[in-house]
Amino acid sequence: MSVEIRESEVPLGSEEDEKGAEKRVVYTVDSFKNGIAFGQHRLPASEDPRDHYHLRLHDDSEMVRLRSRYVLHKKNPLHELERHLMRLSQLGQLSKATLYLGTTTDPFFPFEGKFDASMRFLELFQRYTPGMLIVQTRSPLIVIAMPIFKRLEHNCRVTMGIETNSEESIARYTPGLPRFEERLKTLRALRRFGITTHVQVSPVLPYGDWRLGATVFAEQINDVSDRVHVRPLTDGSEREERRIKGTLLARRLVEDRKFEWLKPHTANPLISALEQLAPEKLVVPKWEHQKAKQLEMFAA
Repeated sequence: MSVEIRESEVPLGSEEDEKGAEKRVVYTVDSFKNGIAFGQHRLPASEDPRDHYHLRLHDDSEMVRLRSRYVLHKKNPLHELERHLMRLSQLGQLSKATLYLGTTTDPFFPFEGKFDASMRFLELFQRYTPGMLIVQTRSPLIVIAMPIFKRLEHNCRVTMGIETNSEESIARYTPGLPRFEERLKTLRALRRFGITTHVQVSPVLPYGDWRLGATVFAEQINDVSDRVHVRPLTDGSEREERRIKGTLLARRLVEDRKFEWLKPHTANPLISALEQLAPEKLVVPKWEHQKAKQLEMFAA
């Protein structure tokens, strides 16, 4: 197993660039069958981090951009990761940090080789707790980690990826992913347990009639979430068009003549329906990180 450390050469915490624009530092962690990738990224404070660090689909070529600059092969990667977290804690940065678990790969799907590593990572974060830990998945297996989330309390959020409410679309465009009803059931269980839940609709995939079906879909995800983030497959830019070109998802949408779902305005009906139901759920979350506190240190 290896641990992959992605670090930008900048001070920890928020900073200002040469033009005086404030930037924040966001941390990402991805769990792989043979290791863990830990990243540190700069982001303008005015931008929504969910646009950059949402959970990708498995064939999204943008994952390459998020790969690390440094790869460390170690006999005990969790120990190395713990040392890195300990350093952040000692510098007083961990209690202010926002960390995403699951950006380029789902920490709980598929089960084989992923689940155990992700659970060990979550257990580690009970000792070294960030200001906000955002766990992103599409897997119902996340309910097994509910006791850990409960102990992390206000320092943790769970984001469930739901691209469509159509089981037919899931089977066609994201084959192998959990059913829509399974994901809804998971969100209900998390909420009953007192865990804050967010829904990520990224990208929006066919859910029936583009306009008429939006209200039903919006009602379904509104009932199981505290926040909702909606993004189309592409924003129409040249970079985004290059990103989706050649992906299985884009090819199948073209084969099915679902051209409307390849356009930047695809998300508009769903966003409008959510604005009618619960506009506050579309507001970008502002994490109120816990104040710095003394964290218990453990030897490897």
